[in-house]
Amino acid sequence: MNVVYTEDDLSNYLGQATAVSREHPVVISKYIEQAKEIEMDAIAKEGKLVMHYVSEHIENAGVHSGDATLVLPPQDLDPETVRRIVDATRKIANALNVTGPFNIQFIAKNNDIKVIECNLRAARSFPFVSKVTGVDAVEMATKVMLGLPVDPYPELNLPAEYVGVKVPQFSFSRLSGADPVLGVEMASTGEVACFGKNKYEAYLKALISTGIVLPKKNILLSIGSYKEKLEMLPSVEKLYRAGYNLLGTSGTADFFTEHDIPCKYLEALPDTAGNDSQKSEYSLTQHLANNLIDLYINLPSKNNFRRPASYTSKGYKTRRMAVDFAVPLITNVKCAKLFIEAIVRNMPLDVSNVDFKTSHRSFTFPGFINTMAFVPNLTVSRSTDLSEITKASVAAGFTTVQVMPCGLTDRVVDDRSLQVVQANVTGSAHCDYALSFAGSATNSALLKDELFEDIKSLFLPFHDVTDLSANKVAAVASHFAAWPSDKPIVTDAEGTDLASVLLLASLHNRGVHVVNVTNKNDILLIALSKEKQLKVTCDVSVYSLFFTREQFPGSTCLPTAADQAALWQNLNVIDVFSVGTTPYKLGLELKQNVLPTAGIEETLPLLLTAVSDGRLTHDAIKARLHDNPMKIFDFPEQPHTHVEVVVDRKVQFTPTSGGWSPLKGKTVTGAVHRVVIQNHTIVLDGVSSSKPLGRDVSASGPVPPTRLMDRHARGSFATVNRPTVITQDLRSPIDHAPPPLRSMDLAQSVVTSLRQGSPTRPFAPVAPHPAFHRRHILSIKQFSNEDVYDLFNLAHEMRLQVERNGTIDLLKGRVLCTLFYEPSTRTSSSFEAAMKRCGGEVLQIPLDRSSVVKGETLADTVRTLGCYADAIVLRHPAVGSAQSAAKYSPVPILNAGDGVGEHPTQALLDVYTIRSELGTVNGKTITMLGDLKNGRTVHSLVTLLTFYSVRLNFVSPPSLAMPESVVAAARRAGVQVRQCESLDDVLAETDVLYVTRVQKERFESEKEWESVKDAYVVNHAVMARAKEDMIVMHPLPR
Repeated sequence: MNVVYTEDDLSNYLGQATAVSREHPVVISKYIEQAKEIEMDAIAKEGKLVMHYVSEHIENAGVHSGDATLVLPPQDLDPETVRRIVDATRKIANALNVTGPFNIQFIAKNNDIKVIECNLRAARSFPFVSKVTGVDAVEMATKVMLGLPVDPYPELNLPAEYVGVKVPQFSFSRLSGADPVLGVEMASTGEVACFGKNKYEAYLKALISTGIVLPKKNILLSIGSYKEKLEMLPSVEKLYRAGYNLLGTSGTADFFTEHDIPCKYLEALPDTAGNDSQKSEYSLTQHLANNLIDLYINLPSKNNFRRPASYTSKGYKTRRMAVDFAVPLITNVKCAKLFIEAIVRNMPLDVSNVDFKTSHRSFTFPGFINTMAFVPNLTVSRSTDLSEITKASVAAGFTTVQVMPCGLTDRVVDDRSLQVVQANVTGSAHCDYALSFAGSATNSALLKDELFEDIKSLFLPFHDVTDLSANKVAAVASHFAAWPSDKPIVTDAEGTDLASVLLLASLHNRGVHVVNVTNKNDILLIALSKEKQLKVTCDVSVYSLFFTREQFPGSTCLPTAADQAALWQNLNVIDVFSVGTTPYKLGLELKQNVLPTAGIEETLPLLLTAVSDGRLTHDAIKARLHDNPMKIFDFPEQPHTHVEVVVDRKVQFTPTSGGWSPLKGKTVTGAVHRVVIQNHTIVLDGVSSSKPLGRDVSASGPVPPTRLMDRHARGSFATVNRPTVITQDLRSPIDHAPPPLRSMDLAQSVVTSLRQGSPTRPFAPVAPHPAFHRRHILSIKQFSNEDVYDLFNLAHEMRLQVERNGTIDLLKGRVLCTLFYEPSTRTSSSFEAAMKRCGGEVLQIPLDRSSVVKGETLADTVRTLGCYADAIVLRHPAVGSAQSAAKYSPVPILNAGDGVGEHPTQALLDVYTIRSELGTVNGKTITMLGDLKNGRTVHSLVTLLTFYSVRLNFVSPPSLAMPESVVAAARRAGVQVRQCESLDDVLAETDVLYVTRVQKERFESEKEWESVKDAYVVNHAVMARAKEDMIVMHPLPR
C-alpha cells in the first residue's frame, strides 16, 4: 500500500503493480488530509443494532488502524459527528442484514463523515472496547450468531472520570534498518491498553507499559514542516515552562528561539562518513549515543508514508539511532502533543480501582469484624484453636475478631484463665483480636483497673456452663456496678432472663448487647426495648438466618422456621451478624467432623447469596459486619484495610479446611476475592499469605466521634476551613480514606519545599495522615509502628527547616490552647515553643483566673475553648480525663498527661530523641529508673518501645515498681524485661538511662515521699561505671 501525491508517483507505482501481476486490479482510494479517523465496533441481529462502541483515533487519518492510538469513550469528537456515525452504522447494518459482529472505519472532517471500509467480522479493537465498557462484545456476538437471546444495549455504569487508551507496541529495534515512522501499512507487533481518570493519565500508563521511560530533563526536537512547527509551538512552550531542557536541530531550534523559547542547537549528522569535526557539546550523534537525550520528537516533513530502508536521509539516521540506543521516539504530531500535555500535568499515576477490569462485578468492604468468635478449647494451655480461628478469619474477610470468653467446657473467669488465653494467642494471631471476660456469681470483685486494660467486654453467660443461675439478679447487678461505663456488656440471656438483664441495664443507665438471638419472642422484646429508647443492641448468628431445625432434625441450636421468619421480618432490629457458637454446636449435634473454624468460611458466601436473591443489600452487610460493631465495641480503625468480594459469580462451595459444612456441594453466589491489610494483600483468590502479626486491641478504641457544630453560627470563628475533629467515617476506606502513605511519602511535600526556592518560601502543606490528621491524641496505643515512623520522618524535616530559618509558616493563622490543671514547665513551654516556631499562636488559660475556680466542669471548659482554638493541650490530675474531654471537644485534644495514666506526646518525643541521638532504637537496652509506679511518661514509653527490638530494665524501690499490667503488656509483645532494685545490676549493659522524677504530689503523705525521694542519684560516679556512649535522659532538676 502506498500514498500517491503526483502523477509521476501514480505512474511509477502502477508500473510496479503491473510488474507484480497484470491480472489483478489496483484499488485507488481518495486520500483526505487533516481528517479524523473514527472506529465503530458493532453487533447486529437481523440487521438491527444490539450494541455499538465508538472509539476515536489520536492520529489523523493516514495511519493504519492497527498502529493508531485508540481512545474510548471518545474525548474530542463533536456530538453531531458521533450521532451521524451511529446513524450511518444503523443504516449499513440494516442494508446488509448483518447478524453478528462488524467493524466500520469512518473518516470525519468538519462533521462530514465517509466510510473507509466495513468489515463483517470482529476487529482487533473488540477486546479493547469490551474491557473498557465492561460489556463482552465477543460473548454478545457469539450469542447473536447462535440465535441465543441477548439484552440489547446493557447499562454501562461507567465512572464519570474514566477513559481507556490503547497504544501500539513496536519492535523496530529488532528490524534492522526499518524507518520508525507511522504510515498506511501496519508496523506494530502488539498493543497495550490502560485506564485512567482522563486520556492523559491513561495514555502515559499505556506508554509506560510498552517500555517507554518518561523524560526527566532533556528533550530533542526535530520538526520538518513549518505547519507542524506552528502546531507544536504551544506544546513546546509548556515543556519549557515545566522545566525541561529543549534541544533542536537547526531549523527547529531557530524557530523556537525566535518565539522566545530557549532551545539549544545541535548540529546535524556529518555529511560524510568519518567526519569527526563536530564538537561533542553540539553533536546530535554524541547526545544520542551517550544517552543524553530522554525523549526524541522527530516529525518528518512528509509524515504520511514509511520510507524504504535504503533511504538514508539525516532524519532517518537520527530516528534509527534513537531506536538503536533505546531513546523514546515520537514521530506523529498528534501523539507528540498528547504526550507533552500529559507529562506537564505531572500526574502521580498511582494504581487505583480504575486500572483494572474483571469479568465479574466486585464490591469493596472495609475489614469485617466477627464480634463473637467461639474457641472450643479456650483456656487449654498451648491450644492452637485461637490461632487457627484467626487464620481462617483473615481468609474469610474478617480482619478483627472478638473472642468469646466461653469455650466448650471452660471460661475466662479469672486472671489465671485470662493469662492462658493471652499466652496462647500472643505471637500467633493472624488478625487483630480482642479478649472478653465471663461473669460469674462470685467474680465481680475481680473487675479492677488492671483487668480492664486487658479485655474489651464483659460477657454474662446464661447457657451451658454458668453459675449465674444461683442468684441471677444479684450477680448481674454486681457486675453492672463494677464494670466501667465505657466498655460494653454482653449477654446471651433469653426469655425472662433477657427481660431481667434489660431491666437492670435500664436501672443502671447502661447499654447491653444481646448475642445469638434465635427466637421470635426475644427479637420482639429487643425491638420493643429499642422503641422505648433502651440502650440495647443485638446480634444473630448467620447460621440462624439460613438454616432451621426442620432442615437438620435433631438440632437444638438452630431456630425453627417460624422463628427464622421472625428474624428476617425484624432485620432492622438486628445490629450485628456474627459467627458465634451455632456452627460448631450444630456439627456436634449432628455428630459430624466439625473443626474449631466452623462457620467462618461460610459467613460471607451465605450473605452474598442473600444479596443475589434480593433479601439483603451490600450496605446491610457492611453495617452489620463493620459499622455497627465499630460503634458498639469501640474497635480501633484499620487504615488501608479492605475486603474485595465477587458478587455475581456462582460457585460450588467446598470447605478449604476439610471439615464438615452444611454448605458443602451447594451453589452459592459470591466469594472473597482479596483481603488487604495495611496496604498489603494478604488473601487473593483463596490463597492466603497471612502471617501471625495480629494485635491485641482489647484496650484500644477509636477517637470518640464528635458531632460537628455549624461553624457559620459560631461568631468566634468565621472561616469554614477551621480544623475540627474528624467524625468516625465508617464508609469504605477504598473510596473515602486519605491515600495510603509510605514512610517517606508523608514528608515528601515538606522535603520539596525545603529544597526548592528561597528559605523564606512558605512551608508546603503536609499531606494528611489518617492516624494524626484532625485526631485526638489520647493514648500511645492508638498508633501503629508505621504511624510513628511516618511521624518521625516528618518531624526530622521540620526540625531541619526550623534550625535553618528559625520559624516556618506551617501553622500560620492557627491557635493552640494550653489547659494545664497541674503545674508544668517542660511540657507547657515545649508545646508553646513548637506552636510559635511553626507560625501559630498560643492561648494560655491560667486556672487561677479562669472559670474553673467558680466550679466550671472540664466538659464545659473544653466546649468553650473549642470555640476559640484549633486544638487543646490538656493536662489533668485524673486518669482518663483526656478521654472524657475528647467526648465534648469540637477540636482535637492532645493529652499532655492524665494523672498517673499516660503522656503520649512525651513518649513520642522520648523515642524520637533516642532515635536522633543513637541513630536507631532497635537493639538498644533501655533502663528506666525512679518512680515507675506513678510516672505516666514511662507507662506510655514502654508501650511505644514495644514497636522496637529492645531490652527493658525497670529499676525502682518495691513501693514504686512498674505496674504489673505494663510489664505484662511488654512481655506479651515479645520484649525482654528485667526488674531489679539496684542500678548497678544493669548499668554496664545500658544504652539509654531514662530517669523519672519522684514527684511529691503523687504520694499520699510527705513521709512516704521522704522515704524514697533520694533513692537514686545519677552523678559522676555512676557515669564512670556506665558505657562511654550511654545517654542519660533526665527531667531535672538534679
